[in-house]
Amino acid sequence: MSLNFIININKDTSHILKYIIVSTVFLLIITLISTNHSLWITSDIHHFYIELFGTILAGILAFYYLSGTQNFHDKFSLFLGIGFLVSAIIDLVHVVISFLNMDENISLNYFMSQTWFAGRLFLSAMLAMAIFKFTSLSSFSNSNKQHQQTLFYKKNKEIKLILFYFIIITSLVVAISSLFVIFPFSVIDGITIHRPYEIFPLILFLFSFYYFFKNKIYKNRDIVYISLVVFIVLSIFGQIIMSYSINPFDMPHNIVHILKDSSYFIIIIGLALSNIHYNTKLRESNEMLSLQYEKVKESNKTKEEFINITAHELRVPIQPILGLTDVMYSTVQDKEQHELLKIVMRNANRLKRLTDDMLEITKIENYSLMLKKEKLNLNILIFEVLNEYEKKEVNQQLVKIVYGCKNKDDSIIVEADKDKLVQIIRNLVNNSIKFNIDNHPIFVIIDKKEDNEEVTVSVKDNGKGISNEILPKLFSKFTTSDSSRGTGLGLYICKSIVEMHGGKIWAENNSDGKGATFSFNLPISYVNLN
Repeated sequence: MSLNFIININKDTSHILKYIIVSTVFLLIITLISTNHSLWITSDIHHFYIELFGTILAGILAFYYLSGTQNFHDKFSLFLGIGFLVSAIIDLVHVVISFLNMDENISLNYFMSQTWFAGRLFLSAMLAMAIFKFTSLSSFSNSNKQHQQTLFYKKNKEIKLILFYFIIITSLVVAISSLFVIFPFSVIDGITIHRPYEIFPLILFLFSFYYFFKNKIYKNRDIVYISLVVFIVLSIFGQIIMSYSINPFDMPHNIVHILKDSSYFIIIIGLALSNIHYNTKLRESNEMLSLQYEKVKESNKTKEEFINITAHELRVPIQPILGLTDVMYSTVQDKEQHELLKIVMRNANRLKRLTDDMLEITKIENYSLMLKKEKLNLNILIFEVLNEYEKKEVNQQLVKIVYGCKNKDDSIIVEADKDKLVQIIRNLVNNSIKFNIDNHPIFVIIDKKEDNEEVTVSVKDNGKGISNEILPKLFSKFTTSDSSRGTGLGLYICKSIVEMHGGKIWAENNSDGKGATFSFNLPISYVNLN
């Protein structure tokens, strides 16, 4: 083992080793003192109070861990909660029946010892299971291990899990049967280990201690885990001391009960301190998040003000550029100059659309965009918009648009902002014109549902379609497959306006593999077919 590895281990465990060392030194002294069986002998009533106090503490721990399981679906807490609950119930039965039957030798010599053993056995089994299950497969395997080694580990873990579940079931059976049956050799006179059954919980507590470090739970610096490992250390020494207790209420017997109560109390203190620390950190985090939120709000406000001012300032020179260029275009006869003026007008119009889009987005994101809703005939509105494209020329070719409605006079009444609907239709048609090929017609289709509750408008082109990379984020800001043809703001604006009208917008590639179809729907206010 390299020196660096040892140094890293020491760094990782330094925060917890001091608690283990201090408690171990203290417990070694207590263990040596406890070899004198007659040093401290209590009465049955004193034992009753000590055991009752431990039962209450175990009940508190059971409640805490089981409530944590319900809130966070934590299996670790579930196992510990069940362990403390069953242990508390057994201890309660143990103390009540023992108190009521103090005059009976059988109760003193057998019932008390085996119910203690049953409670500790079940708790140690649940603790060992919880800590063992705390490790995932990834912590044992790495990319350099062979597949056979991984399979071997999986098989080993399955065997251990089966063994653990067997121990837990056995512990439960022992716990229940201890209330009714006298176990053979539960107390043996004439040997050092008078209570040999205490070895089994001792092994499980040692196993928990081993896996606490093997699974690197110590890396979690929460005080809960520090208190847990101290609990395990106290339980280990408690089982050792209890194993050589000769009589009820002798020195080892009393010391172990004090250690048990102390270990429960340490965990409760650890949980309380952890919650205080967590709440403090949570409050600090909330304050920091609140501060960051205010900074983000201020930054967004500054950004929006800048965009708004910039867009307005850009509008001022654009209008005279367009106006004067149009005047020059109508007076100049030279074809070459006509082409140059077209370039100026095309780019000026593009800049105007960009500033308009920026202002529109600022209003949308500030929730300041107001709709002027009115009842209008969607069918007639679309027909009028499409008439604008009847003789429009793009790339020296006439745009052909086919309106998919049998009768333009059909009344499809919607309550909407007329200008915004015109903006959506133009945007979708212009988008299809950009990507249409071979001068194929663009289809604008209107489809009204039979229940007369909504109408769908679709624009279908014959272009190259939408790439799989662009499709999922098509209606997000600045999403475009060709920045030379647009800024990627138009579809985002369309989506926002449609949703403000209570509808939705979507796009899909055509089933024949040629082109794409953009659709949006709106609720119908009133329908009257002529």
